[in-house]
Amino acid sequence: MSMLKLQEKIAQLSDEKLKDIYTLANHVSMDTIEEVCPALLNICLNSAEGALKNELGMVIFHLQKNERISTRIGLQKLLHGALKVNAEATFKLLESSDSEAKELSKKIKAVL
Repeated sequence: MSMLKLQEKIAQLSDEKLKDIYTLANHVSMDTIEEVCPALLNICLNSAEGALKNELGMVIFHLQKNERISTRIGLQKLLHGALKVNAEATFKLLESSDSEAKELSKKIKAVL
């Protein structure tokens, strides 16, 4: 699937598909979470569009402020935010990380 099609699907992400992505993120080890969460946060923070100036952005900021960004819920919210602002960079990050993150990338693409 092309990156353009993925961007379109992410823009129209239904609650059901988002729930599926959150479920996939729930099954990731803490080692992978600690590896990818800081990079996902950077993707979210480097958004020029302001796509996260909403409730999701406030949740991510709250998790960061309380030093809970490298948790399962942090991964869920960061994945959602990073996919919204820069899906290409998000998938590149996951695919260049450990095997578990690569598998997560494949499963997210399958959900989309």
